[in-house]
Amino acid sequence: MSTAFAQIKPKPKEKPPTQKEMEEMMKEAQKEMDNLDPEDKKMMDSLGIKMPSLKNTPKVSDKQLAAAWEIENLIVPKKDDARINTISKSPLTGSSIGSFLNSVNSKTITLLRPESKTLAEKIYAQLKSTGKNSDAIGNTAAGLWIMGRLQPALYIMGKICKEDNSNTDNLANYASMLSMCGIQQSAIPVLNYLNTKYPLNSTILNNLGQAWFGLGDMVKAEKYLDSTIRIYAYHPQANLTKSFIEEEKGNKTEAVNLVKKSILHSYSEEKEERLRKLGHKLTSKEVSLPKNPKADPLNLGGSAPPPFPMSVDECIALEPVWEIYRRQLKTQAATLDNQLKSAIKLAEEMYQKRINENMNMIKASINAGSPQGVLTMVPLHATAAILKQNEVVEENWRKYGEVMKKVVKFAEGSGVILEEQYEKEMEKLREEDLEQTGEGLPNKDFCPKYKEVSDKYLRAVNGTMESFFKETLELSKNLLNEVTHWQMYSEWPENFEVKKLQAKISWLAALSAESPFTFISITKYKCAKPPQGKAGKLSQFDDVACQYHSEISFPVGKMKMDCSRFTTELDLAVIKFGLKQDMDKETFADQFMGCNVEVGAKIGKDIKVGPLSIEVSAGTRIGIEIDRTGVKDVYVTGAVKAGVGTNIIGEASEAAGTPSSMLGLGISDVSIDVGIGGTISLVSGKGSINVKGL
Repeated sequence: MSTAFAQIKPKPKEKPPTQKEMEEMMKEAQKEMDNLDPEDKKMMDSLGIKMPSLKNTPKVSDKQLAAAWEIENLIVPKKDDARINTISKSPLTGSSIGSFLNSVNSKTITLLRPESKTLAEKIYAQLKSTGKNSDAIGNTAAGLWIMGRLQPALYIMGKICKEDNSNTDNLANYASMLSMCGIQQSAIPVLNYLNTKYPLNSTILNNLGQAWFGLGDMVKAEKYLDSTIRIYAYHPQANLTKSFIEEEKGNKTEAVNLVKKSILHSYSEEKEERLRKLGHKLTSKEVSLPKNPKADPLNLGGSAPPPFPMSVDECIALEPVWEIYRRQLKTQAATLDNQLKSAIKLAEEMYQKRINENMNMIKASINAGSPQGVLTMVPLHATAAILKQNEVVEENWRKYGEVMKKVVKFAEGSGVILEEQYEKEMEKLREEDLEQTGEGLPNKDFCPKYKEVSDKYLRAVNGTMESFFKETLELSKNLLNEVTHWQMYSEWPENFEVKKLQAKISWLAALSAESPFTFISITKYKCAKPPQGKAGKLSQFDDVACQYHSEISFPVGKMKMDCSRFTTELDLAVIKFGLKQDMDKETFADQFMGCNVEVGAKIGKDIKVGPLSIEVSAGTRIGIEIDRTGVKDVYVTGAVKAGVGTNIIGEASEAAGTPSSMLGLGISDVSIDVGIGGTISLVSGKGSINVKGL
């Protein structure tokens, strides 16, 4: 079906399609749908999806197509003088902001759905009845916004700002909400008011830049966005929006660099897709995830094989040692294999459970006429983790390939020569031995001589092969440890257990010194009692578990992040009000492109502090990247535990040219309760280019 509908959208070309060309495309699309596979049709029917018909679509004139074409190809919004002219030239003051907010709020409320207003009133009344102050109520509104309930969030935030316009955190977030809903002309006066109170606050400066971008004034937008980027070079939203301005100017290289900076702070599919459209493929170095805190988290180095024999005596001594060692490896591998079968079964059951949940959510969304949740296809950080994982695999195979070239070169070159020399020397010794053996002849014991030549050969061949074997073992150890670490973010928890068991089994196989890393054993020359062979070592594997946990508690629920798993839990008192997803067509969802959210402990009431800024290093904070489809990234910034972390944000990291420490680099178990004393800042992103706003 997606292929069929893709036919409707014309491919980019210099001129817009004509009415005749569009009708031909519609016919082709209808033909594609008519030829849809019966199994696909059956699946769509089970979901309640009715196949649309394109046979009686309304006629569209060439003029209408040309207008639509122009809008479709806009990179930045056109300047909206009508809305810009409604912005008062007189700045807001402490005495005038109240009446301004009353006016904005009364106009905005009329645009909300009745059920959203009813729900918001219930939540607001409950909060007031439990003695919640303006901080807690404002944070509740921000929490609803983060969870995708945009209309109730805007209603509650507008109401609390109207009631208490002295709370600048709420004012900043209300202005951000207005801007992201396409009401930039009402957001700008509030943001200007805050900018005079808190100069050089990157959140306010960014939100001003985003608002002016939405109104199409690129000169003012660029001024504020540049100021934001000067304060924090990796600002996620300012860099992303500035990239569109640079693309409009024709500076494609700079546009790519700006998107890369944005992604390095926090990732989203939208940003990666933007890079792809600009002709750049995202690499592992351009995404942020915590590095492996231990060199050998699986304790693979705790196990070591016996040495390769370098003499006949060692061959005799080590033969039973290697036999026992390989038997132990097989026994341990068999135990792990049984565990693996159980783990695979559980992973398959959980996979099917997720599929069923997704299907039920799709059905519920179709029945409700609006999204009722977010599809959980892959873990939150899967894309970034897979990029890291692929890089490790590619680098490892490159190095492994280099070792194998040396192995082949030795086997086909020096190894052959050494074997030929050995055979010649042994043949000569056998002739000499034969000549002096018999009645009346010396009959000297040639065993030591045979042994001496064999020892020389074993040292040369087995010594070389052992160096190759150890080199590949080290590569395998690093590969398995690194890949397992990134799989902690790319795999669901139950599937991660499968991957860990597979890694352990692979390591046991590597330890066995099988072909092509086998050694030569010569045991026939027992001239004296051989020494006792040194046994290999088998240690217990260490487990790898997620060490990065963050939790935000809102008055309406909780959001938890544990490496690959992100969950949202709504408060039962809120659920009983019938809270639903709030994504109206052509109102909020089409306007709201994305934002970042900074959540931290309350810094204080100092008027000079202002809204939370991404780059400020006062305390540990949790950050969230959101787009229209939900949460796309969760990261932790702030103070780093001694001896663990690598980046500390703020002036120190900026001077070093590095972005904020992301997703808990050196930080674990971060919990913030914004209902008690936390602060939330909505860092608004680029709004829709084509929609005029509520």
